[in-house]
Parts: sequence; C-alpha cells; structure tokens
Amino acid sequence: MKISLLEALPLRNTISRRIQDLLSERHNVAFVQFEKGEEYEKPERTVEEVTKELNEVRRDFRKLDILVYKANLEAKITWDDEEICIAEAIELAKQLRGEAGNLKVFAQSKKQERNYSYGSEVPSYEKALFDPSDMQKQVIKLEKMANRLSLTIEKANHVHTIDFDAAEKYM
Repeated sequence: MKISLLEALPLRNTISRRIQDLLSERHNVAFVQFEKGEEYEKPERTVEEVTKELNEVRRDFRKLDILVYKANLEAKITWDDEEICIAEAIELAKQLRGEAGNLKVFAQSKKQERNYSYGSEVPSYEKALFDPSDMQKQVIKLEKMANRLSLTIEKANHVHTIDFDAAEKYM
C-alpha cells in the first residue's frame, strides 16, 4: 500500500502505541492471581501469542522507519537555490529554530546594565557588544526561515510516497 510521508508519522505513532499496548497485554496475561484452592480464569491469549504479535508489530515499526529514512534521504526540496534532501531540511529547520531560541536571550538583554553585587561598593556594569534590536530582527528572520522551510518540507511530504504493505493493518 502506498502512503505519503505525511501519513507515515501518525502511522508510526499508531504502531508505537500498539507496541505499548501489546507489552501491557503480555504482562497482564503472564500472571494470574487467585486464592489457594480456588480456580483461576485463564486469559484469552497466551504470553507466546502476544509475544508473536508483538514481534510482528515491532518488525513493521522498523520497516516503516527504514522506509521513511530512505525516502527522507532520496526526496529533494529546493531551499536557498539548492537541492537538499528532506532529512537535511528537517535538521536545518531544527537548527534554525534552535539558533533563534538561543539568540532570543541576546535580543531580550539591555544595551547596558548595572550589576549589583553584595558586599562591594564599586559599581560594575555589563555592556552588550551587539545591538539587541538587531538581534531581535535576526531572531524574527530565523523563525520565518524555519517556518518557510517547515512548510516546504510539509508540501514535499504530501507528494512523496512509500510502499508499506503493513499499513493496512493499522489504518
């Protein structure tokens, strides 16, 4: 079954939740509690049956991951007049957002500020060796770039598809 890269992420999350559900179910069917001399009710499925299904779902999860990784390396987008793969674009978007977050600290600082230190009567000052308003402009620029790049990635994820036969089990 062909699915778009856009569909792959929620599908991956669905499969991941199924793995967690099966882990929980396996624990629940592994033990029974009963009082001495009383009969106990056997679970509908055995540990072995749940483990078998768990291994199949885990295999599907790994296969989907590999298909998405390959597609993200093979699928290209145009960014800054250059063709880059989606995997690089995703990393670049993370870096742009990270840098914008780091620069916000500088953008929110004052050009010059008096520091008060306990026990010292000599005033000290901290002077920014940059213009905080210029830094704020840089933050806004980086955030816009990250947003544009994310939209470009999302558009590409609509177009590019992968063949994942097991998708029908989860969708």
